[in-house]
Amino acid sequence: MSLRVIMVCPAAPRPFGDTAARWFHLLLRQLLTAGHEVRCLTVTDEPPAAVREAEQMLRDAPGAERLGWRAFPLSSPTGSVRRRLRSLRRPFAEVLWAPGFRAALQEELAAGYDVLHLEQLWSAWAGRGVPRSLVNVHHLEVIDLEGSRPADWQERKARWQMHRATRRLLAGAPALRLFTPRLLDRVRTVNATARCWVVPFALDLDLYPPQAPVEAPVVGLLGSMHWPPSRSAAERLLTRIWPRVRAVRPDAALLVAGWNARRVLARYEGLPGVTIEQDLASPRDFFARTAVLAYTPGRGSGMKVKVMEAMAYGVPVVTTAEGVEGMTVEDGVHCRVADDDATLAAHVCALLDDGAARRRLREAARTYVAERHTAAPVMAQMLDVYGEVARCG
Repeated sequence: MSLRVIMVCPAAPRPFGDTAARWFHLLLRQLLTAGHEVRCLTVTDEPPAAVREAEQMLRDAPGAERLGWRAFPLSSPTGSVRRRLRSLRRPFAEVLWAPGFRAALQEELAAGYDVLHLEQLWSAWAGRGVPRSLVNVHHLEVIDLEGSRPADWQERKARWQMHRATRRLLAGAPALRLFTPRLLDRVRTVNATARCWVVPFALDLDLYPPQAPVEAPVVGLLGSMHWPPSRSAAERLLTRIWPRVRAVRPDAALLVAGWNARRVLARYEGLPGVTIEQDLASPRDFFARTAVLAYTPGRGSGMKVKVMEAMAYGVPVVTTAEGVEGMTVEDGVHCRVADDDATLAAHVCALLDDGAARRRLREAARTYVAERHTAAPVMAQMLDVYGEVARCG
């Protein structure tokens, strides 16, 4: 049965845009290829060139004649009093104030639809009270920030607003798709009656050709440093784990890269063996230079896409239990997993020393991703979810 899906996205669907945008791009292409009709409304503050790139890619996709796509610039209401009142009433509801967005959404809803697909939690403001809406939750910032102290009163206020908005949106959502069981457990503390499904993240494996093994002792970490889990993982690696690695392997080099890396981690530039690069054009360049990925978050909800990408590219991974949330990997088979600094450092050193072990991990990890986290298995689950939402309202 062909479905008509309205999709609301907070970023332009691009295969190598931000982390969530990679999922948007795969989902849209798969829906169009399967014969479904999609109306995608994107609200974003990305540069116009990124929006045009996404539009061109979608126009060239198989089934593009069944796609309606519109982008709206993210903006806030003019006037500080008005902005504050709206923020107090609906925290993090910027999607609603994008010029033209609400009129476009009402137009698409009036034309008929089977599912209103709302990507990421704050987009749920656009679907409150709308039948057959599905909220997709990638992660929950209220979990990510647990255990950390706000820096000042402004951050305390932002966190208070975040908790208010999270509780309100989760409590009012009739149907949710979560990336991991952990997110489901948290949702159930707020909303015990919503229909919920756990469906993992997926990659287009054709975009991740296996990289040649790197023999040089280069350890890497890649992430968007404005996201607290990636920032904490980088700081932990730089200050607590990397000195242990260098004590055993003084010839080892560390490459830390990602959005805002130099701005956020400037004080660590100049550490022995450390290179920090910002805003890479392509993750492939990073993984082509990395012998071992060391991604060591202490706290962070949702699936860690950089870990999945490393596995897809064939780069051995050392990470924590948080780093493999939502993945059914086996320590020592698909990656190395530990939670204390000494063991994480020991795993990194052991892999740098053992080329055969790196080869075993890279082969098993890519096979795992192909079997569990690609379009075929994940889209089958998503279409089942869509069917349930469309039938049950």
